[in-house]
Amino acid sequence: MFELKSKILLATLTGALLAGGAAVAQEAGDQAGFYARAYGGISTLSDTKVSVGVSSASGKFSGSTLAGGAFGYDYEGPWRAEIEYTYRSSDVKVPDSFAGGGDYASTAILVNGLYSVGEVGPLRPYVGAGIGFTREVDFDLTKQKGPSAPPSSAVGSYSSSGRLAYQAIAGAEFAFGDRWSGFGEVRAFAIDSPNLSGPGGKKLRADYQTFDVLVGVSRRF
Repeated sequence: MFELKSKILLATLTGALLAGGAAVAQEAGDQAGFYARAYGGISTLSDTKVSVGVSSASGKFSGSTLAGGAFGYDYEGPWRAEIEYTYRSSDVKVPDSFAGGGDYASTAILVNGLYSVGEVGPLRPYVGAGIGFTREVDFDLTKQKGPSAPPSSAVGSYSSSGRLAYQAIAGAEFAFGDRWSGFGEVRAFAIDSPNLSGPGGKKLRADYQTFDVLVGVSRRF
């Protein structure tokens, strides 16, 4: 389902890039310069199978958070380029026989290209895409509480770094000053094949695909 949503979003963004209308788009972003952004929001991690060695279970995620920032350059015209650093974290629920719970988190550094598609009243809609790598992906599985809790070989902290990460972006911003603006975005984000290493050489496998909703502020320099 996530792959289908991602393909639909990517196709929509590509169509917008091709048919956005250069004459209208040139109206936005007509002053070149550097900018910085800060944002936060909700990151919905898709439910997935969690495998540790030969054991596996269905993982259901909740309590998702997202926070990050970016520094970029707004070119004279519709294009912007930026580098971002974003943290995501989600609580996980798995069957009691597998583990008592835990969380799945990541920090990622991506380079984004953003394209303004014109102006709608006070709003400046834009689309974009990004690619980069993870600084860290971390999956912690905790023990069940209580003296009668069954043992589990899956419990432990599993991590990896340097995995390929990519995303599609759609958003809109609005100015509320000469240098300040606010914005809102939706994103489809994924990490490629996050196989994680844990205690005693154990390996954990779980897909990492999110749908994000975020808001933030931007300041031009």
